Amino acid sequence: MGSSVAVIGATAGMPAFVVQSARYAVAAVAVVALARLFAQKVSLPRGRDVLWVVAGALSGLVGFNLALIVGTAHAEPAVLAAAVACIPMVLSVAGPLTRGERPSARIVAGALVVNVGAVAVTGWGHADVVGVLMALSLIALEAGFTLFGAPALPRMGAWGYTAATTLTAAVVFGVLSLFVNPAAWAMVADPAVLGAVVYLGAIATALSFVLWFTGVERIGAGAASLAAGVAAPTAALVATALGAPMPSVGAWVGMAVIGAGLMVGFAPVPRRSPAGPGRAPTPR
Repeated sequence: MGSSVAVIGATAGMPAFVVQSARYAVAAVAVVALARLFAQKVSLPRGRDVLWVVAGALSGLVGFNLALIVGTAHAEPAVLAAAVACIPMVLSVAGPLTRGERPSARIVAGALVVNVGAVAVTGWGHADVVGVLMALSLIALEAGFTLFGAPALPRMGAWGYTAATTLTAAVVFGVLSLFVNPAAWAMVADPAVLGAVVYLGAIATALSFVLWFTGVERIGAGAASLAAGVAAPTAALVATALGAPMPSVGAWVGMAVIGAGLMVGFAPVPRRSPAGPGRAPTPR
């Protein structure tokens, strides 16, 4: 997902609602196509799952992008990027708590180190009051996308939840674009914009969301959140490959810190040896 930060530059001159609607429409189609390719079932939302899908789409897709649009007018990009870099810390605590479990000290420690490294990569800029509020909103909205999805994953799976939320977001942004600037849809035909939209929809959204929620489903939101720290180095390195200056020394240090945080968070938990004959098992 970090690569989207660099690629989305090709759509900078287009109305945001049109770009987002096209992006999520491509993502929904791509999820179904990939599911067929890999013989995976795409389950439709039923019952309470509809609420989780709508909540996830409105928070992590629609709300997140709206906060990003407003935030860019009141804060430097580094402020918003640094806010997103704090998501692993939030999910490492909130994820287990929503399941009635105690957060893992090891994962929380790893997330804290990852956050420090990610902020070192993105840097920190200036913002007014609205910019700070939007930065905080980004954290809550992005975390909500994962937390709302967790209850639906056992029934819908990563493929179904991704398809349903992206389709919902495509419809919402499509309706908004018709009210704001319906004529802007003609701009999607521009080859550079079309290529960016297809990449953002098929790879940076469809494929990455499926991988992300597969991880959440298998190891939980807390542990999976550690991987979100990789987005900052990815954005910096992809931008360099597309012609941007090389990352600073501080950014390289931050990448090393992120690696250390991942090692801490994903370190194997030592198993206790079973009690020997005649010995009582260790109380837990």
